[in-house]
Amino acid sequence: MTIDREQGARPPDTLSDTARVRVSIARAKFEWETTVDALPDLICLLDSALRVVRVNRVVERWNLGSITDVLGRDLHELLHDNCGTDACPLRTALSTAEAGARTGETREFDLRDPALGRALHVTLRPMTTVVADPAVNTDGFAVAIVADVTALHLAREALHAVNAELETRVRVRTDELADANRDLQNEIMRREAAEQALRRSRNELEILSRQQIAAQETERKRIARELHDSVGQQLSAIKYSLERIEPARQARVPEAQLQVVRRAITGLQDVLEELRSIAMNLRPAVLDDLGAASAVSWFCREFSQSYPSLQLHEVVSVSDAEVPERLGTTVFRSVQELLNNVAKHAQAHTVVVTLSRRVDRLVLEVKDDGVGLGTATPATALRSGRGIHNLRERAEMTGGQFMLSSGGSGTGSHARIEWRLAAAESIKADRA
Repeated sequence: MTIDREQGARPPDTLSDTARVRVSIARAKFEWETTVDALPDLICLLDSALRVVRVNRVVERWNLGSITDVLGRDLHELLHDNCGTDACPLRTALSTAEAGARTGETREFDLRDPALGRALHVTLRPMTTVVADPAVNTDGFAVAIVADVTALHLAREALHAVNAELETRVRVRTDELADANRDLQNEIMRREAAEQALRRSRNELEILSRQQIAAQETERKRIARELHDSVGQQLSAIKYSLERIEPARQARVPEAQLQVVRRAITGLQDVLEELRSIAMNLRPAVLDDLGAASAVSWFCREFSQSYPSLQLHEVVSVSDAEVPERLGTTVFRSVQELLNNVAKHAQAHTVVVTLSRRVDRLVLEVKDDGVGLGTATPATALRSGRGIHNLRERAEMTGGQFMLSSGGSGTGSHARIEWRLAAAESIKADRA
């Protein structure tokens, strides 16, 4: 703002009081105008017609004209020189603010002004005369403060752009995650369906295996009974008839013919023994007549006779009643398979068969001192062959657990099958 600045030395003490007051006023005016000029905002003193009465030097920094040239212009004309648009947003906003200021209210508004290339924050504050002395009253109506908030608007727009881009990325990523989740759910559903189908297939396979084993045992039992009751009895009758012929014809039949009869009787005896052995291997009658414990003891005796070079130690500490009927066939077939494997593959000298009961468990163990499972010998067939698979399958189908271990080459092998007995089976075994 412009004033006539007093130059020169300090007025002497001989100045009158009026002169000293004028100097003080001039100094205060100079200091205030200097302060206002240093502000970054455009500050204008307006009269009642919104014409510029005073303005700071920001008007020059904004290239709106010199301080003396803009005096007397209205605020809109100051900011928009030669603007002939009645619908100018700045004109409309200033008119609204003027109406509020005339009622004593301070009005503010923001405007992005393309003519100035700036974003403006305009404050129109009405002036209130509080001094009663008419000499100090002014014709000023309001003070207009026009702040350049372009940087703030640009930062805000950049922030909005970043937020919009972030929201777009989040939306795209969310869509991608939704698609991935949907694909994952579909994959889970597909795998669950496959697992259910596999489970059903496994259950059906277990049922078929049980049915096959049951049918196999039934067929073995039938064939063994047929061999014993039909073929065996017929051969026994033929042998008995031949034995009756020999003494009756001994006096009249030549010795050569008697030798033929004797050889026939011997051959029939061998056939009967072989037939009996086949029938017992198919399904020993002792298993159905007495029980699993007796059948295991019988098979151990038969095995010792078939393999006299292999020392077999039998430790059966349970009675027939202590072995549940549902486990009888499985226990016998397990002993049969394990001992046959020892005889064929283990190259052992000693084998120990143990059948015992421990609280609520039935345990079958077969130990040998053969070559074990760690060499590339026929023992590999014992470890990975069909027999072990059948043993494990039989054990699992009856609720048992099959374990096969070896300490290394030349240390033998240890097979163990353990069945957990139900409460009713344990009570029945204890009573027996």
